[in-house]
Amino acid sequence: MKKSILIALTALICAIGQAQDFKPWKIALHVDPNVSWMKPNNNQIEQGGTSIKFGFGIAVDKMFTENYAFGTGLNILNTGGQLTYLYSGGYKKDGATSNTPVIGERNRTYNLKYLEIPLTLKLRTNEIGYITYWAQFGIGLGFNIGAKADDEVKFLKEEFVVSENPTDSDWKDSEIISRLYDDVEIKDDIGLFRTSLIVAAGIEYNLSGNASIVAGITFNNGFNNVLKGDGAATDDADNPTFTNGKPDNFKLKAINNMMMLNVGVLF
Repeated sequence: MKKSILIALTALICAIGQAQDFKPWKIALHVDPNVSWMKPNNNQIEQGGTSIKFGFGIAVDKMFTENYAFGTGLNILNTGGQLTYLYSGGYKKDGATSNTPVIGERNRTYNLKYLEIPLTLKLRTNEIGYITYWAQFGIGLGFNIGAKADDEVKFLKEEFVVSENPTDSDWKDSEIISRLYDDVEIKDDIGLFRTSLIVAAGIEYNLSGNASIVAGITFNNGFNNVLKGDGAATDDADNPTFTNGKPDNFKLKAINNMMMLNVGVLF
């Protein structure tokens, strides 16, 4: 009996020693080229093309064992996409003293920047040759730190005063030519928060000691609406609709998604 207890204690001590024989923290610096797009949640908005962006960050893994870790860090995400929708606003014609109310079709390319904190569970295999395979999933908490856009606007309607009754007005086809606007500041049109689902997988290639090259692919799927403000509502024929002579509005809603390539160095 004593011999059996001694053997069991020896085995337990060895097991504990092996379980603690791993580096408790792993830190990686990485760069993240991505393809991003805006996905509308409203049929009044038309989804456009994708954007190719570039991000970077630092990843921190708190290891529980050699195969399981809590992953966090700090990422700078440059993302975007393209949407087309109608909007109502004002346009100041040459020589005019005030804005003319207009309805335009806006083709907007978004250039957004977020500071993201990932909260994930990371699973790792044992090293096979020089390679360790890993998978990661969790959520991302993003905070907007920059928002600009390139706009192409086609003016469709403009308000005019009815001559028979100067206090009344109506709408006519606009004669204003299309306009291009670059690097428009749109921070007031973008929500502060971006939450997302993070799903990733990749490999670590050991160079020597604790240094490894890390490569992976991440799908970063937005949860919440990232837009603020209103668009101009349309009917089934895509024509603007009005109530009491004023354009009808709808809430702008879209999520932002990314497919990212991650390349970095793990220490």
